[in-house]
Amino acid sequence: MVAKPDIALSREAADHLKEELGARVLRIAFTTGCGGSGYRLSFEEEPREDDVVVESESLRVALDDMAAKNLSGAIIQYDPLEDGYTLDHPDAVSAVWCG
Repeated sequence: MVAKPDIALSREAADHLKEELGARVLRIAFTTGCGGSGYRLSFEEEPREDDVVVESESLRVALDDMAAKNLSGAIIQYDPLEDGYTLDHPDAVSAVWCG
């Protein structure tokens, strides 16, 4: 079993997510492809069976196995110019918002 990572939300990200998520969870998954590897943020109705679920700012964040192993210390930020979220972590090559 993977230890629960320490994931944080900026105040602005938490405020926006509380409005957008409702009862859903924010899911972070490791991705690979022709553009390299990174992390995808998405909304899900429920965590998947193997996800590690953490709570931050009264919100549930579900992480797949690879994200849970590598993202301790990450901060989810809200970018008002892009009207989206970014994942601030030195190990993340890229973050892709999918809503």
